[in-house]
Amino acid sequence: MFMKKRMRKMVSLTLAMCMTVPFLTACGSGKESKEEGNGKDTITVWYWEDNEGSYEEAYSTWSEKYPDVNLELESIPWNSYHDRLVAAAASGDLPDVYKIQPTWTPELVSMGAIEPLDEYIDAWEGRDTIPESMWNSAKADQDQTYSWPHSLVVLYLYCRKSYFEDAGLEYPKTMDEFYEACEKLTKDTDGDGAADTYGFSMRGARGGHFMWAGLTMNAGVDFLDDGGKTALNTDKMTEANQKYLDIYKNGWAPKTAPTDGMTEIVQNFESGVTAMLIHHLNSAQGIVDVLGDDVDVVPLPEGASGRYLPSEPCFWAVSSKSESKDAAVDFLKYSTEEEPHKALCKNAGLVPFVSPVTDDPEFTENKFCAASMEYLDDVKTFPVCDTWGEWSETVWPQTMQRALLGEITSGDMIETLADNLAGE
Repeated sequence: MFMKKRMRKMVSLTLAMCMTVPFLTACGSGKESKEEGNGKDTITVWYWEDNEGSYEEAYSTWSEKYPDVNLELESIPWNSYHDRLVAAAASGDLPDVYKIQPTWTPELVSMGAIEPLDEYIDAWEGRDTIPESMWNSAKADQDQTYSWPHSLVVLYLYCRKSYFEDAGLEYPKTMDEFYEACEKLTKDTDGDGAADTYGFSMRGARGGHFMWAGLTMNAGVDFLDDGGKTALNTDKMTEANQKYLDIYKNGWAPKTAPTDGMTEIVQNFESGVTAMLIHHLNSAQGIVDVLGDDVDVVPLPEGASGRYLPSEPCFWAVSSKSESKDAAVDFLKYSTEEEPHKALCKNAGLVPFVSPVTDDPEFTENKFCAASMEYLDDVKTFPVCDTWGEWSETVWPQTMQRALLGEITSGDMIETLADNLAGE
């Protein structure tokens, strides 16, 4: 089944390493760790993070509240996380708790790897501190709720303030203004006849479908129609996609764009190679540390149908094989208590959604966080369906890279994406 939702305002270990013997203890569901914990229950938690140590610091008070349960936190690189998670699910070696995106839920349900949580959610007295929109998203269009709200980020546009001032440009509010800025901010600054500063930090590798959707689907297109059928393959989408591809073909993005991932696009922006970047709150502190006041954030530009703001909500899941399910759910509750939630949002660069943290001036008076919260009414999550995992992890980046390199046309790209999303 598919899901398309608007959210209301409220709101390196590799796969191979995981499968080797020395790492089986870390990958397990708690049995081995329990013996090492002198008889205490132990719960293991997997997650990915951009700011190293942010989870350990946020959850440092766990032992004070739950002295009889050991907490083992394991950070796994984003680039290998999904593959490692699926491999662990297939082998029965999942941790007790693991971080997921909602689009992965059908895949994990089909593998019998994820525990239903409705009974725990309904009995929890803190349920109302989390907005209903987050619980709806956690349900991921399934008959039961298999996940617990963890975090939320919203994409916006980072702009190098001095670059715009020097070019005499206002920050782009429309797609036409955005493409104009891409062109005018691309410059040959050293006079060697080749551009060395580019308008846009394009991400052609895995994860680039977020910014791609934010700059194409505002033309009045979406992944699905009202009947839940794939709606990508239209002339309107092909045209919008061609304009996006032209950023690279016109030389307004670095030559490495087809293979650039999150690390590269942020580094390009921080180093002055690019003038605009689409990312979220998580990058703000690192960018400010480098650029100081020479950075602003604005909403993604509007297309013919307004804004399309892809969001990246993440959730906690509990392994169906866990031998410590009650302790695992205690961790879910703990993670969404006021202080741990505030600490994680602050340290990891996330948008708060737990009350009363949502009203904390530390977030509401921060321009980067405020920009995330201001347009939550426009936020959309991606469709939840059996094909999305492969589509987003493999099909989109491979197809985008071929289109950027001129191996296929914009129409070919959209047809491939539509067919794969539909499971054809």
